Amino acid sequence: MNSEPDEESLDPEDWPQLRALAHRAVDDALDYLQQVRDRKVWQPTPAEVLARFHAPLPHAPQGAAAAYQDFRDWVMPWQMGNTHPRFWGWYMGNGTAFGALGDFLAATVNPNMGGGNHVANEVETQVVDWCRQIVGMPPETGGLLVSGASMANFVALAVARNQATATDVRAGGVASLAKPLVFYASTEAHSCLQKALELLGHGSRSFRKVAVDDSYRINTEVLTRAIAADRDAGAQPCAVIGNAGTINTGAVDDLAKLAAISHREKASVLFVDLFIWRFRISSDLARNPHLGLRLES
Repeated sequence: MNSEPDEESLDPEDWPQLRALAHRAVDDALDYLQQVRDRKVWQPTPAEVLARFHAPLPHAPQGAAAAYQDFRDWVMPWQMGNTHPRFWGWYMGNGTAFGALGDFLAATVNPNMGGGNHVANEVETQVVDWCRQIVGMPPETGGLLVSGASMANFVALAVARNQATATDVRAGGVASLAKPLVFYASTEAHSCLQKALELLGHGSRSFRKVAVDDSYRINTEVLTRAIAADRDAGAQPCAVIGNAGTINTGAVDDLAKLAAISHREKASVLFVDLFIWRFRISSDLARNPHLGLRLES
C-alpha cells in the first residue's frame, strides 16, 4: 500500500471553474466602477455587517465561490467612497479601471523586485525614467517606486540624513552621530514625516513643527530663528522640508526662500514633499534651476 501523501499544489482543483469565477469577478468589478455615479458616495457600515468580521477562526475552507460571494455581500458595498467622483473627504486617489487590471496582471507574474535577471526590473526603470522626463530632470537622475507618499518621505528623510553628516549612519546608527540631528517642516506637514523620523531612530523630539503664516505656508522667519536656536543648543540642523501642496489646504511653501535658507545654513538639506501637486510643481521646479532644489520625494 502506498503511504505517500498526495502531492500538494497551489494550482486550483478545477481550472475551468476558476476561470468562470474570474470572468464573473472582472464583470462585477467593471460594473461597480461604471455604475459608481448611481450610488451614494458613502454609507455607514451596519452593525450586522461589522459583526461578521468578529467571527471565530474557520477550521475548514469555504471555497473560492463562497469567499467571492462574501466579498460581494459584505465588503464591496461598504467602502470609503474614494472611487466616487464626488468624494471630497480626504486627499487620496480614486484609481482607474485599467489600474485595477494592472494590479491583477502584476499579481499574476508576481515579480520579486529585489534583483535578478527579469524584465520587471526594466519596467520599473522605464517608469522612473519617464517620470524624470515628465518633470524635466537631467538624465543622471535616479529614483525608485515605493508603496506611496509616506514611504517616499521615509526614504527621502533617510537620504537627507545620510548626506547631511560625515558620519556613516548606515554603519554606526544614530548613536554614532556627534550631534543630534533636527528636521524642520511647517505645522501643516503630513504626519508621516514625524513617524518616519521615529522609525529612523531620531525620535519625535527631533522634528521641529514651524508656525505658518496667514496663507498656511511655513513662516521662514520663525524657521530661521529655530535653526539658530538649535545650533546654539548643540544640535545639527539636517533637513528643511518644503511642502508643495499640503493635505489640509494645498498650500505651497515659499520654496525659493527655503532653498536660500538651506543654502545659507550649508548643513541643511532641502527636500520637497510633493504630496499633492506632484508632477505639476516638480516640473516647474525642474525648469527653474536657480531655485537650487533637488527633488527627493
